[in-house]
Amino acid sequence: MTQAKTRASQKKLASLEEIIRLVATNPDTDTAVPQILQAAQYAIAASGAALILFDEPRLVITSGKCEDWNGQELLAKSIVSPLSDGIHTELSLPKALKRINNGSAIAPIRYRETFGALWFSFEAQHSLSKAEENILLSFIHTLTIIGINLRAREIHERSHQLTLSLLTSITDPLLVLDNNYDILSMNPSAEKVFNTNSPNSYGKHLRDVVHSEELAALVEDRAILNEWITPDDKTYMPRIEAFHDSHGEIEGWVLALRDVTQFKKLNRNQSEFMRIVSHDLRSPLTSMQGFANMLELGLVGELNEKQQHFVSKILAGITQMTALVDNIQDAGRYDPETGFYDLSRSQVDLGEMAHRIVDNHLVPAEKALSISVLVSDDVPIINADANMLERAIINLFDNAIKYTPDGGKIDVGVKRSTNDVIVTVRDTGLGISEDAQQHLFERHVRIAREEHKKIKGSGLGLFIVRSVAQRHGGDAWVESKEGEGSTFFLGIPLDGPNRITNDRT
Repeated sequence: MTQAKTRASQKKLASLEEIIRLVATNPDTDTAVPQILQAAQYAIAASGAALILFDEPRLVITSGKCEDWNGQELLAKSIVSPLSDGIHTELSLPKALKRINNGSAIAPIRYRETFGALWFSFEAQHSLSKAEENILLSFIHTLTIIGINLRAREIHERSHQLTLSLLTSITDPLLVLDNNYDILSMNPSAEKVFNTNSPNSYGKHLRDVVHSEELAALVEDRAILNEWITPDDKTYMPRIEAFHDSHGEIEGWVLALRDVTQFKKLNRNQSEFMRIVSHDLRSPLTSMQGFANMLELGLVGELNEKQQHFVSKILAGITQMTALVDNIQDAGRYDPETGFYDLSRSQVDLGEMAHRIVDNHLVPAEKALSISVLVSDDVPIINADANMLERAIINLFDNAIKYTPDGGKIDVGVKRSTNDVIVTVRDTGLGISEDAQQHLFERHVRIAREEHKKIKGSGLGLFIVRSVAQRHGGDAWVESKEGEGSTFFLGIPLDGPNRITNDRT
């Protein structure tokens, strides 16, 4: 080996060692990159060197004399783009390094796409030896890795800042937990609720921060928790959601607390207002009905045919108004979320109740309906609120009468199904679409059909039915197909407070 080759090899080795040392000892880019550029500049006898990154984070780092490229980032980008066919590792250095003039040369910095350039200045004409080319390629590889890390760090930082901004902008309390339910982060709303802050809470277990057995059970055991009320009487709807890593594995959890305090207050105010209004309407309605009945009976003088017709219309309007007031009042009282009515339990025979309701209910004379009641022999006596259940069954039966055409059929049934007693009301009406069924038991919902325009109602009847069922721990639902009629179900569980020990089987 000649003395020149030996010196070249030693120079190459020293340069590679310098790269490794700089990268290992200088994690700070602003410190490491200028030193790496200086080492590259020295290895190829350049007077100056510059690293230019075109995309975020856009930066220019220089070493030595680089006045000839200053402010020419767009020029640098236009020059290196044609040099960037294929990935960087497939580029040969002579093709990658392009002479711009006697004093400058440029090489692309590329990973999947060109995102930067390495620029060199020379004080005199200089041709690179093979050893210098190899050394330069090592520097390019190193700076490419640094550039990739800078871009990744920028993306991570942006993502982190975006996450922080989102967390801060959300007014509902949010807690981010790891798989062990230790706190990773929380937004300012959560800090306020739990009287802490993110730095002090980081790494602590959820229980040590929220001091709530209910929330801990929701997160750890997936216990059902519809509402969580703080000591200062704020109401939240808690929800726990998992977040996953790139492989679909659960990486942690987000506990979200939706503040529904204002909605609860509005609901209570609305319920209280409707209770007062409906109560105060009863007296004038009763008075109007009394006087109208006196007119109808001729107690204040005989009426002609037209007057009798008007009185019947007045009485019909009063009846409709009374029914509306009853529905409004019951909807407020029986609502399982905001209702103020306390169940008055007693022994209830649902079979006898169904027979009595059907026998006593008035069916319009203009409708010829076939009505039947079938009660199974194994239906037990239950411990329930008779007034509430009677109101619910009346609503179901009344709806069936309203929506079943002349000549139709209505079947009322009471049966036992394992651990429930179920009241069914089946009709041969027009049926209900699947979309409409999804919202049928909500407050003030009515089916919009041309055939139903003349049918009066408030849209509260089925809401009351479901509320009554839920207040007893049960539920209400419907099965229907358009053109084939509908069957409504009211299910009451036979356990807990609804059960009477010596029930009849």
